[in-house]
Amino acid sequence: MTSAHHPFTVAAPSEAGVDAHVVQRFVSTLREREISLDSLLIYRGGRLVLDQYWWPYRADRPHMMHSATKSFVGTAAGFALAENLIRLDDTVASFFPEQVPANASANLRAMTVEDLLTMRTGHRVGLSGKTWRLLTTSWVEEFLRAEVEFPPGKAFTYSSASSHILSAIVQRAAGVTVFEYLRPRLFEPLGFSGHSWDTDPEGICSGGNGLSLRSVDFLKWGVLHLHDGIWCGRRVLPDGWVRAATGWHVENAHAGAWNGAEFVPRDPGESEERAEGYGYQIWLDVDGAYRASGMFGQDVFVLPHHDAVVATTGSIRHGRHRLLSGLLHDELVPAFSGTPSVAGDERLAAALAGTGDAPELSSVPAAVDVDGKRFRCAANPDGVEAISFRREADELVVTLEDARGAHGVRCGLAAWAESSTGVTGWQLHHSYQPESMRVLAGARWTAPDVLTLDWYFAESPFHDTVTVEFTSGDELRWHRRTNVNSGDTERPVITARAG
Repeated sequence: MTSAHHPFTVAAPSEAGVDAHVVQRFVSTLREREISLDSLLIYRGGRLVLDQYWWPYRADRPHMMHSATKSFVGTAAGFALAENLIRLDDTVASFFPEQVPANASANLRAMTVEDLLTMRTGHRVGLSGKTWRLLTTSWVEEFLRAEVEFPPGKAFTYSSASSHILSAIVQRAAGVTVFEYLRPRLFEPLGFSGHSWDTDPEGICSGGNGLSLRSVDFLKWGVLHLHDGIWCGRRVLPDGWVRAATGWHVENAHAGAWNGAEFVPRDPGESEERAEGYGYQIWLDVDGAYRASGMFGQDVFVLPHHDAVVATTGSIRHGRHRLLSGLLHDELVPAFSGTPSVAGDERLAAALAGTGDAPELSSVPAAVDVDGKRFRCAANPDGVEAISFRREADELVVTLEDARGAHGVRCGLAAWAESSTGVTGWQLHHSYQPESMRVLAGARWTAPDVLTLDWYFAESPFHDTVTVEFTSGDELRWHRRTNVNSGDTERPVITARAG
């Protein structure tokens, strides 16, 4: 049996030699450690043995991949190398002659495509997409102006900027964005659907992050690599690319410490984590496994020794998402050598039952009538100018006005409402600010004078909770917070008065 959203044969864990009891224990361990997954897919031996989603996430929804995007840029580079559009020893400067500063250093001029692939550019610190997404100038020029403190090709410095320049190079060489370049080479052969890719101010696909995929399409990338680039009997990836991309080009790779804007080198005295290496935009593990990895738990693990691939999307708090890889190897991989049983399958199914169901919305009687009211905000760091409320049947439309415009969120009062919104939220969302976001929203009175709004941005990890305290019929206090972010998870309280 296959599903409409994937080509894999669906099997119970025991039919594919997977110990479902161990899988259940892994899921329980994640819950105990407050590591929140949005989806978990397990593939083994040609079969999809688990295709699990936690509400409000679904198989047909794309999900932000964050830094797992880098591995897809690496794949694009692999195609470009095979087609002789670029070479590993091509210098970065040679692709942007009109943008390289006249006083460019010898280190910058020596930097190569391979240095970008392996994150050995010679920079002391690595820029995050959080920083780059706020730039309205040329991201390429920003990269070329940055000081290259050390000779390239030596030290590892994890940086979204390096991946973005790879994206720009492929675009220069191929004449199309990496999104368009990968369409006939990867996306169409594997049957991707619903995917999208953010671009920079110059129309270059964001190389460090910005790709959104369905979980099953994320899994397919891993399955393709597991099978050495062969898909349904046809070669898709260039011959030899998987071997080259997963070679240990960097020993003891470490992303460094996050200081809120960039990745800085680890302190010499900092304790060692699980040993990892780095290939061509791919993280490597000592047991022969490797993965594409993104912040908050967007990971696809390829486990060649077990003929398995595991894909996750997640909403894991920043810092804790780094625990996922170790827990998967320690707690889930044993499922591939355990003792499968039908009873174990049944226990796992029972444990996961209901996780895709929406929670109920319930309210206490309200002491405030907000329908039709508009509140003008006192000056605030978020630049929110006004907040208004409008009742429409069983929904409450909450609208925020700021310099970007007026942005409504439809909040269900009896059942969750799904809509699209452009409400400003980049401060809480790792600097992401799409023009339109899918949101499942609910409104409930948690006290007679307190309205609680839950906004699940269901194609991302972000779940915002807004507490609106009505201090009188004409005044309110607005407090917004989120579940995960690379920085602060709550914003200063906004006060507003009706009028």
